[in-house]
Amino acid sequence: MKLLEAPVKISYSNPILEWYEKNTTQLQVKGDTFENGMLITINNKDCYYKHLSSQFREVYISILNAVGYKLRRTDVKEMVGEWKGKRVILPSRQILFDLLNKKTPILLCGVHNYKKDDYRSKGKENTHSHYYLYNIHHYLPSGARDLMKVKSKIKDSLGRYVKSKNYKRFQEIIDITQVRDNVSPLQLYDYLSSPNTNPEKANLINYIANNRHLPNIQYPLTTIYSTKKLCYNSSNLN
Repeated sequence: MKLLEAPVKISYSNPILEWYEKNTTQLQVKGDTFENGMLITINNKDCYYKHLSSQFREVYISILNAVGYKLRRTDVKEMVGEWKGKRVILPSRQILFDLLNKKTPILLCGVHNYKKDDYRSKGKENTHSHYYLYNIHHYLPSGARDLMKVKSKIKDSLGRYVKSKNYKRFQEIIDITQVRDNVSPLQLYDYLSSPNTNPEKANLINYIANNRHLPNIQYPLTTIYSTKKLCYNSSNLN
C-alpha cells in the first residue's frame, strides 16, 4: 500500500530582516511590540505594479477589518507619490499629527521586483509588496497568545492578495514583524518623508522605496489612511 506523503511547507527568506541586520542600529525589544510600526510583506504571485497598487485601499480595509473595524472604500484616503519627483506624498504635518491623535492607522505601501533569477519572477518583471503600518498598536491585544491570534487573523485577511489558492502551504508568504527603527509620533512625518529628503539614510522607509532588483524602475509609494473615526465591530473578532 502506498503511503500518503505529508504536505511540504515551503519557506521564504526575509530580505528585510537580513538588510536590517547589516544596515541599521537595532533596538533591543522583548516580545512583539508595534509602537514603532508594523511591517507586512506579501510575496505576491504573478503580479505587476498596476495590479498591486490598485488594491492598496483594500489591503488597508482588510487589516482594519481583521482587528474589528469596518471601513468602506470611500472612507479611505489614498495619496500616490510621483514617478519622478516626490516619491512619497503625505498630508500636511498638522493633519498627520491630528490623525495620530485620533489613533488613525497610517499605511505606507511599496512595491519591489523579485530578483531576475528568483523562480517567482518567472523571467518577467513580477513584483511583491511591502507595507509600513503606524498607529496599529492601539488596536492590538497585549497578551502574547491573543496577539498571535490577531496576527494570524490579519494574515488570513490578506491571503487573497497573494493571488495563490494554496498560499497557506508557504511559510512566511505573508510576514508580519515589528519595526526596529525608533519612530515617535513627532518623528513620523520626517520618517515617512525619507525618500524625498534623505534617501541615503538607512531606515525601513528607504528600503521599501528602493527597488534594488530593477533599479531603472523606481515605483512611487502610496500613503493610505481612514478619513472617518473607526467604529468598533466586535463580531469581526469572533
